[in-house]
Amino acid sequence: MVSHSSESNANSASRNWGPLCNCGRATTVVKAWTNENPGKRFFRCGAHGFFDWADVEKAYSWQKDEIRQQKEEIKALKESLKAMSCQDLSGSTTMNRGLVKLDEQEKEKLENEVMLLSCLK
Repeated sequence: MVSHSSESNANSASRNWGPLCNCGRATTVVKAWTNENPGKRFFRCGAHGFFDWADVEKAYSWQKDEIRQQKEEIKALKESLKAMSCQDLSGSTTMNRGLVKLDEQEKEKLENEVMLLSCLK
């Protein structure tokens, strides 16, 4: 078994146990989410960085390309959603400023009426 380290999402670890690490500990099965190996499973020892692929490489690479494209599309959609949220927030701020201005104008108008009425008494 190969003893390399690999980047992955630790949240992808499952409760399945794999081969023993060189240190004697059981390894866990984890999914890789790198662009090179999206969704590919591997065994890992959390203490010593033991690494070995659990999935045999498939003859067809179209699945890997499809997952990569879907990840890119999700990333673009998230960025687009974030940009729209920022626009909504700035639009809300502009609208709030407009409402504050209207409130100030109304307040000034009412103050003038009160002043006029107090002068008439």
